[in-house]
Amino acid sequence: MGAASLSNCGIVWSLLSLCSTGLCCAGFYLPYWLEGTTLGKPAYFGTFRRCNYPAPGKEGTPYVVEECGRYATFDDIPSLSWQICTVLVGIGCGFMILISFTALLACCVEDLVTSRIARAAGWLQVFAALLVAAGVVLYPNGWNSVEVQQACGNLSRAYALGTCHMSWSYYITIGGSLLTFFCSGLSYNAAKTKNIHYGI
Repeated sequence: MGAASLSNCGIVWSLLSLCSTGLCCAGFYLPYWLEGTTLGKPAYFGTFRRCNYPAPGKEGTPYVVEECGRYATFDDIPSLSWQICTVLVGIGCGFMILISFTALLACCVEDLVTSRIARAAGWLQVFAALLVAAGVVLYPNGWNSVEVQQACGNLSRAYALGTCHMSWSYYITIGGSLLTFFCSGLSYNAAKTKNIHYGI
């Protein structure tokens, strides 16, 4: 670690940032935010993906397609709230990826991260965590969509689950967001060197 530009605290910051990014990105991609039932089989919803959905059979009788997939287009996402949530969490995850890879690279490259850059990265982590948190808070506003109501006993509405319940992917996204907030605090002591001024 002789060539690293991070202090010991910075190395912890780098590793925890990578963990928080992994949690948020996995939670965002995996469609296990909400669990209900469709035609007697489990149905799962994320922000832009779902698992086990009804389709018309050969004789007009509906059956459940037991597979996971994303909605064909952005407009097919069943709720405006979920569309906004997809954008917010997606942008937040993008910022987290950028910071995590920069922090990992700083473990090996000298003078890559100064105290000013580390603090800027910390504030960017706060912004990314707020975007993800906003998406997580907004997600239940979409429970009044027809697809969700069909899977939740026709009892769901905005911020009311009906017969559905939250699933594990939603919780790891929340955990990743909270860990990102924590990482932003570590960034203040992440740099091994102070700001560097190069002479001409």
